[in-house]
Amino acid sequence: MPRSYEIGGEAAGRLGFAIPLPYRSQMRAVAIVNGNARRVRGRLRGKLEKALPGGVRFTASLAEARTQIRSVIDRGTDLVILGGGDGTIVMGMTLIAEACRGMARPEPAIGVLRLGSGNAIADTVGASDDAPDDLDQLARGRGTWRKVQMIDVLGVRAPFVGMGVDAQLLEDNEAVGRIVDRVPGGRLLVGGTARYALSVALRSLPRFATGTRPNVVVTNLGSPATEMKRGGATGRKVDAGQVLWSGACTLVAGATIPFFGFGLKMFAFSDAQSGRFHLRCGDAGLFEILRSTPSAFRGDYYSNHVTDFLCDRVRIDLDQDSAIEAGGELLGRRRKVELALAAPVTLVSLASDPKHPL
Repeated sequence: MPRSYEIGGEAAGRLGFAIPLPYRSQMRAVAIVNGNARRVRGRLRGKLEKALPGGVRFTASLAEARTQIRSVIDRGTDLVILGGGDGTIVMGMTLIAEACRGMARPEPAIGVLRLGSGNAIADTVGASDDAPDDLDQLARGRGTWRKVQMIDVLGVRAPFVGMGVDAQLLEDNEAVGRIVDRVPGGRLLVGGTARYALSVALRSLPRFATGTRPNVVVTNLGSPATEMKRGGATGRKVDAGQVLWSGACTLVAGATIPFFGFGLKMFAFSDAQSGRFHLRCGDAGLFEILRSTPSAFRGDYYSNHVTDFLCDRVRIDLDQDSAIEAGGELLGRRRKVELALAAPVTLVSLASDPKHPL
C-alpha cells in the first residue's frame, strides 16, 4: 500500500494535500535520456546506467522517445526521469501525456536530470550538476513529489511559454548551432553555453537593435485577470473579452514556475494564486534589457515597460508571424495563439532549501 509523503510549510498550504509516494522497494522508475545532449557522452553515460541498472533508455530522436515512453507506460511505472534540457523535458512530458491518454493510464511522476543548456525546469526542482547522483536519489524514492500547473499552447504542456526576445534567442541559437555543427570538430568543441553566447553576439543583439518588433494585443479569455506589481496586486481586474495589454512585443510570456532558463528568475508571481499563471508583457528596448539583466537573475526585474497579470486563459494576436517557444522548444511561427492553464504534472524536487521555489 503506498504511503503518503507529507508536504510541510508553505508548499502544503499551496497544494492542500499530500501526494502518494510508493515504498522505495516497490517504486518502478525508468529514465529516458536525450542521447544527443552534449553532456551525455563518455563516462557519464556509463555512470547513469550504473545509477539505475537496466532502467536507462537513451534516445536519439523524438520518434525513439515516443516508442520508449509508450513501452514504459504500457508496462506500468511510478516515475519517469527525463534527462536533457528544457525542450527535452517538455516534449517528454507531452509524449507521456499522449501515451497515458491513449492507454487510459494515470500519468506517472516526473523527475528531471540537468543535462541540457537551458535548465529552467532543472533549476525549479533543484536538480544538481551531478546527474548520476540525482538519478540514484530519484530511483531510491527520495525527493518531494509536488503537483505543478502547466500551460497548454498548441497542444503542448509546458511550465513556461514565450513570444518575443526569448523565442528569437532560441531561433538564433539553432541557426548558429547548425553552422557550428558543419565545422569539423565544432560539435565537440563548442558547447551549449558558448553557442548561446555566439548567437546572442552575432545574431540576436544586431537583430533586436536594427529590426522591427511585432505589435501585439493580449486579450483575456478566462476568469477575471488580476494586474500585479512589485509587492502584490494593483487592484485592477480585467474581465473576459477585454484587452489586457498591447504594444511592441519585446516579451509576452506566461509561466507557472519562477525560472526562464539560464538562471533567469523572471516570474515572481508564478505561484501567487492557485489556478493562475503569471503573464508578463513588455515593450522594453535593448538598453533596458541589458541594464536590467542582473535584476532579472535576482528575480527583481520590474519596470514601467513591463506589466504583470495573473490569468488562466489569454489570446495573443500579432501583426506579423512571430516565433513561439514552450519550455525551450520552438513551436514554429504564429500570428495568433492561445495560452490556457492545463492539468498539473507531478514533479519530484530534490531541493533541500525550504525557500526553494519547488
